[in-house]
Amino acid sequence: MDDMYLEVYEKLTRLQWSLHKQQMFAHAEYGPFADTSRGQGRVLAILKIKPEISTKDLAYLLGIRQQSLNELLNKLEKKEYIERIPCEDDKRILLIHLTEKGENAQQTDVDYSEMFACLSEEELRTFENYLDRIIESIESKIGDDDHDEMKMWMENARERIGPEDFDRLMRMRHGGSGPFGFRGSFYEDRRHDFYEREYHDLD
Repeated sequence: MDDMYLEVYEKLTRLQWSLHKQQMFAHAEYGPFADTSRGQGRVLAILKIKPEISTKDLAYLLGIRQQSLNELLNKLEKKEYIERIPCEDDKRILLIHLTEKGENAQQTDVDYSEMFACLSEEELRTFENYLDRIIESIESKIGDDDHDEMKMWMENARERIGPEDFDRLMRMRHGGSGPFGFRGSFYEDRRHDFYEREYHDLD
């Protein structure tokens, strides 16, 4: 039994590496903005919905630390796709502003569905359910220290950003794409994630 666990773990590690290579190929072919599920492409996709947003809100929407966000913003700012400006009401707050060059940047969603063509829709749905169970099991052991902080941020951000844009951005964060970064109707009815549980409590 122990050998089976190790074998499955090694296959998941191999899958992770294969997905990473797939993303690198997409980056090489379509550029850094093609993948709207990660990196610079994801930042740009969010800013196309909300052209001006605070660094704190952006970090939460991306689900990354401020340091990691700054690395992405530095690259985008250097290429003049964004600019950072102090908030007029509170100079301590930095706002990310999408420039005209950023607005005109072309983004093409990379279609990753081909890699799952070997599975039927039923098999893919079952596979996703298995992944959900594994993820939930791991996260329950790791813990979620950011839960209360995240809920408080959501309550305030919904008012700052506006209900409609906030809804779109949160769906992008949690449910707008599949777990491997591709979009499709198969994932549109998934309603069991953190966003669905917490966001609708605000209504």
